Amino acid sequence: MTRETPPPAESYPDLLKPTGPNLGLAPPRGATAPRRGMFSSLVHKHFRHYLLGLGLSNVGSWMQTVAQGWLVLTISNSAFVLGAVTFAGSIPTLLLAPVAGVAADRYDRRKLLLLTQSVQMAAALVLAAATGWGFVSVPLVAAMAVIAGAAGAMTTPSHQSLFLDLVGRDDLMNAIAINSMQFNLSRVLGPMVAGFTIAAFGEATCFLINALSFVAILVPLYGLPQQAKPRSRRPSAWVEVRLGLRFARKSRLLPQLLVLSAALAVFGTPAVTLAPLFAKKLLGVGPEKLGGMLAAVGLGAVGTALAFASRGDFRRKGLAVVVAAALFGVSLLGFAFAHHYGTALAWLALLGGAMMASSSLVNTLMQKNAPDRLRGRVISLYALAWLGLLPIGNLFAGSVAERFGPAAALWTGSAGIFVTLTLLALLRPVPLDAH
Repeated sequence: MTRETPPPAESYPDLLKPTGPNLGLAPPRGATAPRRGMFSSLVHKHFRHYLLGLGLSNVGSWMQTVAQGWLVLTISNSAFVLGAVTFAGSIPTLLLAPVAGVAADRYDRRKLLLLTQSVQMAAALVLAAATGWGFVSVPLVAAMAVIAGAAGAMTTPSHQSLFLDLVGRDDLMNAIAINSMQFNLSRVLGPMVAGFTIAAFGEATCFLINALSFVAILVPLYGLPQQAKPRSRRPSAWVEVRLGLRFARKSRLLPQLLVLSAALAVFGTPAVTLAPLFAKKLLGVGPEKLGGMLAAVGLGAVGTALAFASRGDFRRKGLAVVVAAALFGVSLLGFAFAHHYGTALAWLALLGGAMMASSSLVNTLMQKNAPDRLRGRVISLYALAWLGLLPIGNLFAGSVAERFGPAAALWTGSAGIFVTLTLLALLRPVPLDAH
């Protein structure tokens, strides 16, 4: 009996197919999959265009993040107010993440992303006008942060779920690592450009550049194929949310990942989101060196992302998650004791690498262990844990810094991460062989 010869790899279509659980991206059964490499996900044309647009848009978003934090701290001179404004911008994720997950599974993700990116562009334009014309205030900044935060909350599940649609399962880990690399490259470039832009032209220019940068992501989104969603009768949104929660609860892996993500969000990420506070109060530097601090975080993350991309889809990701979280806690402690700018940059680079590794590994494990029909809802739980609880962390860190000083906020964060890791090890360990 002769074996049928599979078609050559170059005969696979470049465009997305309209059907199938991954929009037809998996090669035909029996065919040889394309050879993997450090940038294997970039062979997918639509993902490549989408990634380029994301990179340009994220540079603008990081410029706005730096400018907004510096503006609020300049107006109020209060660590608590800075934490409160960041809290306001992040709270929509806590409220909307489950709904956003259902929307990502029900509707065309492309159309959802076009809408959310347009709303964020409008919020940036309002901030640019208010700051440029001199009627900006803390309440106005907080209001725009809430609007942009709501749009961002609706963005995350559709954005993360889109990767599997664009590259398929074999290239998912690579796509997530490459996306993290572009995000953190923008974290290097955006804050550096923002620091000099604020010093030379003021915060309003950063807000305007961010608004214009959204064009870079709207154009490739518009060019993506529409997703054909079945029109069959569906249960209510609340029932679909409960289905996602039930799946996560019964999983041998997801509850631990969600607890760990929540701990890193509450205790770890305020070191980055409250960077203007640590720059001004802990190190005594201005906006130019604040940009350097955030660039160090980005460089550490980029280096780690390159390592992940070159490694490919490795096993024992559960062990890697635990190690990355522990390094996150160590970096916070080191940063708290770094009273010299150069030493602080080294610890921030380690922090960036640990944060990138933990978030990418959790994201990959959750997507790979979720069925396609529940993927958006599972990612929404990740967004809820990682981004939705961030406002609580910002408010907590800002309050501790206001009362006991900025270093105390970092000590507390490090302790919180290690307590969480200890409790997980004793009560419900992360499966170290998870992949």
